[in-house]
Amino acid sequence: MDGKKPFGVDMDELLAGYKAKIESARKEAREKGPDFFDRWTGELEHMLEKYDKARYKLTLLRKGSGDALAELREGFEHALGELKDAVGRAKGKF
Repeated sequence: MDGKKPFGVDMDELLAGYKAKIESARKEAREKGPDFFDRWTGELEHMLEKYDKARYKLTLLRKGSGDALAELREGFEHALGELKDAVGRAKGKF
């Protein structure tokens, strides 16, 4: 075995880290009470949508080949950037 990780493992780990941050924010919001949670539900859902989009783009990237690969990679990187921004903006709110 050469020690190399299969394609996308690092990206999976990165996405898992963002998912954990989103779930942590959801837990904190719930602990602060229903009024607080209700106020931030939209923000939490927005972050989950960005996560799902990045996860979908990674799936497409794994299935892509040839000329489409560069375009798919760009799409994944854009989706990941949006997720990172959404989590970063929400970080101080929870």
